[in-house]
Amino acid sequence: MKSLENTFDYALFVNEGFEAQSKYAKKAGEKWTPEELVRVDALRAVGGDETSDFFDEALQARYAKIIEHMGHLVEEMVEARVYVPRRSWKNNEPSYLDNDDLRKEFVAEMFDILLFHRAILAYAGVSGEEFLEAARAKMKYNSQRKDHNVNGDEPAVADPAAELQGDCPSAVFHVQV
Repeated sequence: MKSLENTFDYALFVNEGFEAQSKYAKKAGEKWTPEELVRVDALRAVGGDETSDFFDEALQARYAKIIEHMGHLVEEMVEARVYVPRRSWKNNEPSYLDNDDLRKEFVAEMFDILLFHRAILAYAGVSGEEFLEAARAKMKYNSQRKDHNVNGDEPAVADPAAELQGDCPSAVFHVQV
Protein backbone atom coordinates (compact mmCIF):
# COMPACT_ATOMS: atom_id res chain seq x y z
CA MET A 1 0.00 0.00 0.00
CA LYS A 2 1.83 3.09 -1.24
CA SER A 3 -0.25 5.43 0.94
CA LEU A 4 1.36 4.00 4.10
CA GLU A 5 5.03 3.77 3.03
CA ASN A 6 6.47 6.94 4.60
CA THR A 7 3.60 9.26 5.39
CA PHE A 8 -0.14 8.82 5.23
CA ASP A 9 -1.57 10.21 2.00
CA TYR A 10 -5.34 10.00 2.46
CA ALA A 11 -6.17 10.86 -1.17
CA LEU A 12 -3.89 8.06 -2.36
CA PHE A 13 -5.36 5.75 0.31
CA VAL A 14 -8.85 6.48 -1.05
CA ASN A 15 -7.71 5.82 -4.62
CA GLU A 16 -6.13 2.51 -3.57
CA GLY A 17 -9.51 1.57 -2.13
CA PHE A 18 -11.01 0.98 -5.57
CA GLU A 19 -8.58 -1.87 -6.23
CA ALA A 20 -8.55 -3.16 -2.66
CA GLN A 21 -12.33 -3.24 -2.30
CA SER A 22 -12.75 -4.75 -5.77
CA LYS A 23 -10.41 -7.58 -4.72
CA TYR A 24 -12.63 -8.33 -1.69
CA ALA A 25 -15.81 -8.05 -3.76
CA LYS A 26 -14.50 -10.43 -6.44
CA LYS A 27 -13.44 -12.94 -3.78
CA ALA A 28 -16.97 -12.76 -2.34
CA GLY A 29 -18.42 -13.40 -5.82
CA GLU A 30 -19.97 -9.96 -6.18
CA LYS A 31 -20.76 -8.78 -9.70
CA TRP A 32 -20.57 -5.04 -9.11
CA THR A 33 -17.13 -4.17 -7.73
CA PRO A 34 -16.02 -0.55 -7.30
CA GLU A 35 -13.86 -0.90 -10.42
CA GLU A 36 -16.88 -2.18 -12.40
CA LEU A 37 -19.00 0.68 -11.07
CA VAL A 38 -16.39 3.18 -12.32
CA ARG A 39 -16.84 1.63 -15.78
CA VAL A 40 -20.62 1.94 -15.42
CA ASP A 41 -20.17 5.62 -14.49
CA ALA A 42 -18.06 6.16 -17.62
CA LEU A 43 -20.67 4.48 -19.82
CA ARG A 44 -23.47 6.50 -18.21
CA ALA A 45 -21.48 9.68 -18.85
CA VAL A 46 -21.26 8.81 -22.54
CA GLY A 47 -24.85 7.56 -22.84
CA GLY A 48 -26.49 10.28 -20.79
CA ASP A 49 -29.25 10.12 -18.20
CA GLU A 50 -31.44 7.94 -20.39
CA THR A 51 -28.98 5.05 -19.89
CA SER A 52 -29.60 5.02 -16.13
CA ASP A 53 -32.44 2.50 -16.50
CA PHE A 54 -30.10 0.16 -18.37
CA PHE A 55 -27.70 0.28 -15.41
CA ASP A 56 -30.36 0.12 -12.71
CA GLU A 57 -29.04 -3.20 -11.35
CA ALA A 58 -25.56 -1.73 -10.94
CA LEU A 59 -26.87 1.43 -9.29
CA GLN A 60 -29.05 -0.53 -6.85
CA ALA A 61 -26.10 -2.78 -6.00
CA ARG A 62 -23.96 0.34 -5.43
CA TYR A 63 -26.46 1.90 -3.05
CA ALA A 64 -26.85 -1.39 -1.15
CA LYS A 65 -23.07 -1.71 -0.70
CA ILE A 66 -22.78 1.90 0.47
CA ILE A 67 -25.50 1.31 3.07
CA GLU A 68 -23.92 -2.00 4.11
CA HIS A 69 -20.50 -0.43 4.56
CA MET A 70 -21.95 2.55 6.45
CA GLY A 71 -23.35 0.00 8.90
CA HIS A 72 -19.92 -1.62 9.22
CA LEU A 73 -18.35 1.80 9.79
CA VAL A 74 -20.79 2.50 12.62
CA GLU A 75 -20.00 -0.93 14.13
CA GLU A 76 -16.29 -0.07 14.07
CA MET A 77 -17.03 3.26 15.73
CA VAL A 78 -18.84 1.43 18.52
CA GLU A 79 -15.91 -0.96 18.88
CA ALA A 80 -13.51 2.00 19.19
CA ARG A 81 -15.87 3.71 21.62
CA VAL A 82 -15.53 0.80 24.04
CA TYR A 83 -11.94 1.90 24.79
CA VAL A 84 -13.04 5.39 25.85
CA PRO A 85 -14.43 5.72 29.40
CA ARG A 86 -18.06 6.54 28.97
CA ARG A 87 -19.92 5.84 32.19
CA SER A 88 -19.62 8.69 34.66
CA TRP A 89 -20.97 6.49 37.46
CA LYS A 90 -18.13 3.92 37.17
CA ASN A 91 -14.93 4.33 39.16
CA ASN A 92 -11.62 3.77 37.38
CA GLU A 93 -13.13 2.55 34.14
CA PRO A 94 -10.30 1.26 31.89
CA SER A 95 -9.17 3.58 29.11
CA TYR A 96 -6.97 3.34 26.05
CA LEU A 97 -4.83 5.95 27.83
CA ASP A 98 -4.12 3.61 30.75
CA ASN A 99 -2.67 0.66 28.91
CA ASP A 100 -0.48 0.27 25.82
CA ASP A 101 -2.37 -2.83 24.66
CA LEU A 102 -5.73 -1.06 24.93
CA ARG A 103 -4.27 1.91 23.07
CA LYS A 104 -3.12 -0.34 20.21
CA GLU A 105 -6.58 -1.91 20.03
CA PHE A 106 -8.22 1.55 20.03
CA VAL A 107 -5.94 2.78 17.24
CA ALA A 108 -6.58 -0.41 15.24
CA GLU A 109 -10.34 0.15 15.54
CA MET A 110 -9.88 3.75 14.39
CA PHE A 111 -8.05 2.47 11.32
CA ASP A 112 -10.89 0.01 10.66
CA ILE A 113 -13.17 3.06 10.53
CA LEU A 114 -10.92 4.52 7.82
CA LEU A 115 -11.02 1.24 5.89
CA PHE A 116 -14.80 1.26 5.81
CA HIS A 117 -14.81 4.98 4.99
CA ARG A 118 -12.56 4.19 2.04
CA ALA A 119 -14.82 1.32 0.96
CA ILE A 120 -17.84 3.64 1.01
CA LEU A 121 -16.02 6.18 -1.14
CA ALA A 122 -14.94 3.44 -3.56
CA TYR A 123 -18.49 2.11 -3.98
CA ALA A 124 -19.74 5.68 -4.31
CA GLY A 125 -17.19 6.30 -7.07
CA VAL A 126 -15.47 9.15 -5.21
CA SER A 127 -11.78 9.50 -6.04
CA GLY A 128 -9.14 10.66 -3.59
CA GLU A 129 -8.78 13.89 -5.51
CA GLU A 130 -12.51 14.57 -5.45
CA PHE A 131 -12.62 13.86 -1.72
CA LEU A 132 -9.58 16.07 -1.08
CA GLU A 133 -11.18 18.92 -3.06
CA ALA A 134 -14.41 18.60 -1.05
CA ALA A 135 -12.48 18.39 2.22
CA ARG A 136 -10.50 21.55 1.46
CA ALA A 137 -13.63 23.45 0.46
CA LYS A 138 -15.56 22.26 3.52
CA MET A 139 -12.69 23.17 5.87
CA LYS A 140 -12.54 26.63 4.33
CA TYR A 141 -16.32 27.00 4.64
CA ASN A 142 -16.28 25.85 8.27
CA SER A 143 -13.45 28.25 9.10
CA GLN A 144 -15.71 31.15 8.13
CA ARG A 145 -19.03 30.05 9.64
CA LYS A 146 -20.27 32.62 12.13
CA ASP A 147 -22.19 29.95 14.07
CA HIS A 148 -18.91 28.21 14.99
CA ASN A 149 -17.64 29.71 18.21
CA VAL A 150 -14.11 30.23 16.90
CA ASN A 151 -15.46 32.40 14.06
CA GLY A 152 -18.31 34.34 15.57
CA ASP A 153 -21.19 34.34 17.97
CA GLU A 154 -24.24 33.71 15.81
CA PRO A 155 -26.59 31.10 17.26
CA ALA A 156 -26.81 27.65 15.73
CA VAL A 157 -29.93 26.66 13.82
CA ALA A 158 -32.77 26.43 16.33
CA ASP A 159 -34.37 23.38 14.71
CA PRO A 160 -32.03 20.35 14.64
CA ALA A 161 -34.59 18.36 12.62
CA ALA A 162 -34.52 21.03 9.89
CA GLU A 163 -30.75 20.84 9.88
CA LEU A 164 -30.89 17.06 9.40
CA GLN A 165 -33.21 17.61 6.43
CA GLY A 166 -30.88 20.19 4.89
CA ASP A 167 -33.26 23.07 5.60
CA CYS A 168 -30.64 25.37 7.11
CA PRO A 169 -27.98 27.89 6.03
CA SER A 170 -25.17 25.30 6.07
CA ALA A 171 -27.06 23.24 3.47
CA VAL A 172 -26.18 25.79 0.83
CA PHE A 173 -22.53 24.71 1.02
CA HIS A 174 -21.26 23.64 -2.38
CA VAL A 175 -17.85 22.47 -3.48
CA GLN A 176 -16.47 24.95 -5.96
CA VAL A 177 -15.05 23.11 -8.97
